[in-house]
Amino acid sequence: MSQYDTIYAKVSEMICDAKDLEPDALTPDTTLPALELDSLDYVELMVLAKREFSVTLTAEMFIQNPHMTLQELCQTIEKQMAG
Repeated sequence: MSQYDTIYAKVSEMICDAKDLEPDALTPDTTLPALELDSLDYVELMVLAKREFSVTLTAEMFIQNPHMTLQELCQTIEKQMAG
């Protein structure tokens, strides 16, 4: 499994748990607004990124990219890991 696939799996699992969704309800093109995430969900994403991948996501990043897809989020995490 690639690094991206690992990140996508963990992020998707967290979102599915938070929103009581089935994993097949998500695709890489699903936007974060479509998931109706609340502020606590975004905090959970930031904590997950820090704990699992040692990457810091900021609220500003989500604000500046309001229509971010799951794929873009996972690619952002992957880039920070590589950097």
